[in-house]
Formats: sequence, C-alpha cells, structure tokens
Amino acid sequence: MLELREIVQKLDTVVQEQSARIYDLETTVTIQRNHIQDLMTDKKTDIEYRRKLERRLKVIENNFVGKYSDPKDYVVKSSNISPHENVDKQKIQRLLLPTNNIASDGLVAFYAYMSCPENNPSAHLTLIYDVSVTNVGNGYNHVTGIFTAPTSGVYVFVWVTRVAYGEHPTQLMINNAVYGVTFLRAKNGDDGSVSGTVVANVTKGDSIFVRVHSSYAGDGQVHSSELGRPSFSGWLLH
Repeated sequence: MLELREIVQKLDTVVQEQSARIYDLETTVTIQRNHIQDLMTDKKTDIEYRRKLERRLKVIENNFVGKYSDPKDYVVKSSNISPHENVDKQKIQRLLLPTNNIASDGLVAFYAYMSCPENNPSAHLTLIYDVSVTNVGNGYNHVTGIFTAPTSGVYVFVWVTRVAYGEHPTQLMINNAVYGVTFLRAKNGDDGSVSGTVVANVTKGDSIFVRVHSSYAGDGQVHSSELGRPSFSGWLLH
C-alpha cells in the first residue's frame, strides 16, 4: 500500500512538471505569435513609409526639374569650386539656390496639399504637404512642410485636415506658439474634413507650419485621396 502511494505521488509530481512545461510552452508560443504579428505590422508600416518617401521624392524631382531647369534661375553659393574640377551633377544642384525670394509685385501666397495618407501620426509631428501647387514668394518648403515668411506683414493661413477611422487634433504654429487648433472625430468607418483659419502678424523669417497636437495625437489616419486631400495655404494680406 505504501509503495502504491509513493507511485501515485511520483506520478502527481510528473504531471505537475509536465503541466508547468506545457504552460511555459504555451506562453512562449503566444509571445512568438505576438512578435510575428508585430513584425508583420512593422513590415507593412515600413512598406507604406517607403512608398510615401518614393512618392515625395518623385514630387521633389518633378518640382526641381520644372522650377530650376533654366540655368539663369541659379546662383552658385560657393566660390571654392575650381573650374577644372569635375563636380558631379548632384553636388552642383546642392550648391544652387533660386535668386529671387519675393515676387516683384510684393505678392506672397502659397498652396500645397498632402498626396498620400499619414497613418497614426505621433504627437508633435509636423504634417508635410508635399505637393506645392502655388508658391509665390518661394516661402513654402514642400520637403519640410514649413512656410518661412519672406516679408513681414499680416497673413492669412488656412489648413484642412481629412480624418478617417479615428480622430486627430492639429495645431497651426508660428515658431513655438500655437495660433490655431482643430479637432475632428471620424469613427466607425467614417471620414470627414475640418478646416482652420488664422489671421496673424508675422515677422520676416518666422516659421509657420501645421503639426499634430503636442499633448494628444489621436488615432487613425490623416487621409488623402482623389476624393479629398489635406491642404495648407496662406497669403500676405497687407
């Protein structure tokens, strides 16, 4: 009888050990499954980001060729280039800047839009409107999304945000100061647009841009398609 009890106790011990091992294996499988899911999500995000960069690079190339194809539009910023030095085309392009910064009639105006969606942007992120349609005065940079005032005066700024499957607050910034805020919630498969307008005294050299709210990023997508695009525009009023 004593031997039988010892056998049962040993079997119980083995069962407990096996149960613990099974639990550990199940936990490991769950962790690995979550890790694989995270890797798949990261890969999808990387692919979307790469495609976005490729589209932006294409826009930059098209704008550069269209705007600066005439050599008279350039001035060389460096005097250290030897006339006998074989400098490649890309290096030369980085040394060239447009000669004019303000239109001859004093007009300043810009309009740009976002060509592709921004998925789950983080707080503080500057929104980049990569397609520059109008840029009188050459103050808007479609690579950084920042308008640098070429002259002082009273300006009007308008920005439109399209949101899909989530909610996002945005801020219009002049340097480090918040001048305007918008918010839109579009849940349950909906999407919509919201716009904001700011009229402000701006000093030459000030930076104006739109960013995701500094304390709450929201969630979902800042959406862009042929049916509606986020945009950023402004003009010198006086």
